[in-house]
Amino acid sequence: MAKVTGPLFSLTASGKLANAMVHFGWKGLNVVREWLKPSNPKSADQGNVRMILGGLGRATRVIETGSAYKTDAIAVAGPQQTFVSALVGWLVTNVFKSGATLDFDTEYTEYDGHDAKAAFVSSAATLGLVDFDIAYKGATNTFVAGMQLYELAKYGISRRNAVEGAFDRSPFDTALADWAADEIAELVADIQAV
Repeated sequence: MAKVTGPLFSLTASGKLANAMVHFGWKGLNVVREWLKPSNPKSADQGNVRMILGGLGRATRVIETGSAYKTDAIAVAGPQQTFVSALVGWLVTNVFKSGATLDFDTEYTEYDGHDAKAAFVSSAATLGLVDFDIAYKGATNTFVAGMQLYELAKYGISRRNAVEGAFDRSPFDTALADWAADEIAELVADIQAV
């Protein structure tokens, strides 16, 4: 509903009027423009992006303040961004991107074929991670909790010594394909505060 005021005969208006126009102040001027309904296409590609960002964001919630993992992730991110945005941005650009598009299913296939998948699943459940899904995604698979923990492992290994000393310890000194239950237990301990 538009609100009209007129002190000393200087009329102003603000707000939406009948889904047709919007009145607002801008740089000291009274402005009116056409009201445009915000669009949210919910396309398959948009669903993939939202699922990847949402799943990675949820994975970072288990990284506790004071943990060795968080300390190193902050060091790798640098002063210009948060460790969460650095982690998500790096994984999107270097892991999920295939050419010009994001490819979730290829990464899921890699995780699904890992020999220690059961340990990732049980450790993720212990940490309280839950599966994440978007109904209108184009990907076949869901961003499951075990895969969220898998991506935290992949980030630590890939960013090892990106800043001197960062992630320079076990289990990040072992190739992810060679991880077993012991390395996953070390990862869980690493993301928990001491």
